[in-house]
Amino acid sequence: MQVEELAVPSAGSMLRLVHLAAGFVLFTHWVMACSSPNSESGGQGGAATSGGSSGAAGEASSHGGSAPSHGGTTLVINIGGADTGGDSGIGEECARTTTHAELIPANLLFVLDTSGSMTCNPPDGDAELGARCARFPQQEDPKRPTKWEVTSNALRSALNGMKGRPNLSVGLTLFPNGSECGVAMRPDVPIAPLDDAQLEAAEQALLSVKPTGETPIAGATILSFAHLATELRAARLTGNSFVILLTDGAETCAPMALTQLRDKDLPNSRLFDIRTFVIGAPGSESARQLLSQMAWEGGTASSEECEHASSDVSVGDCHFDMTSTDDFEAELGRALERITAIEEVSCVLDVPKNPDGGDVDLERVNVTFTPSEGEPVRIQNDLRKACAEGADGWQYSADRRQIFLCGEACTQVRSEPGELSVVLGCPTEILR
Repeated sequence: MQVEELAVPSAGSMLRLVHLAAGFVLFTHWVMACSSPNSESGGQGGAATSGGSSGAAGEASSHGGSAPSHGGTTLVINIGGADTGGDSGIGEECARTTTHAELIPANLLFVLDTSGSMTCNPPDGDAELGARCARFPQQEDPKRPTKWEVTSNALRSALNGMKGRPNLSVGLTLFPNGSECGVAMRPDVPIAPLDDAQLEAAEQALLSVKPTGETPIAGATILSFAHLATELRAARLTGNSFVILLTDGAETCAPMALTQLRDKDLPNSRLFDIRTFVIGAPGSESARQLLSQMAWEGGTASSEECEHASSDVSVGDCHFDMTSTDDFEAELGRALERITAIEEVSCVLDVPKNPDGGDVDLERVNVTFTPSEGEPVRIQNDLRKACAEGADGWQYSADRRQIFLCGEACTQVRSEPGELSVVLGCPTEILR
């Protein structure tokens, strides 16, 4: 494994990390020069597989018999290998052509803080205890789990719950790596579909950790972006990608690189459809501003009104802030469940292209799911609330290039074999 040595703060180590950050910026500029923003790969800014063109309409093939001469287009998404012969169950004359595709793949790279302070017990909401442990890392009560043990157990449980999902791949990056401030060019567990072998590799990596060292947040995050961008550009990964950063402290290796991370690397990562979730474990009180800004710039802010621009380093609430929880294990489990269940990760597909070459009429789009054993179920357009706030149906993404399935609709499609049909040409059915 290639490791970039970043020594405990010195002018030289800070400069080296700034060079790493600048390298990622140059890398994104090079990639964007080679990819037209209006290319058929879709997505934001024309990244190689941005928006998952290989998932939905991009590489669909025709299916079924001769097509009638009327109406629009039916896109059939094959879930779990079921083949119902291309019958979408729509029935209207506006459906004429059937094609097969898949839900857009999601790649999750967990970037986990294994610094010395993770040997502390969770402070049960006691901020002073958390701050003291950050200064003098130790497990004060051997009968209670450490923050790392809580993190490892919660993540292993979450991964077990995700195992076998057809459009999901997972990897792990642990930091520091190899030295007090070392960061690795490649993940400790490379990103791969979460089958039995990948789950075993992840569990072994988590169980082998002995927390030690400093907290090189900037280096670990920057190199995670660079790795994902490289894999996407080389088409070794496709679809949407997510960095899930968990840390219990502030940057202690190269603080001068944080401006570069916030102002350049996080925004540039979005050009590759890489978004960044941030979890602030107990002990990260002094890093709230940083972590909140990272979530905001990474495209996963808790709300449009969350605080991300305060001059106070301890103020910010755009990320998953667990510094005041009295049950870190339960809170972390809920956060991981929410992250891995959101529509962008679990249930997203491209709006199919109009076969006639014109723009798709977004007011004439419908979605139907047909279980392998059951009757077609119409999934209605639910605009009553946001997906994260309990919508049960489908919605467009902000740029209206993708369709998100929300609530029980997402759960059913993700867990049952069957076919998901997107129909162009029929007036959209809206849930009132």
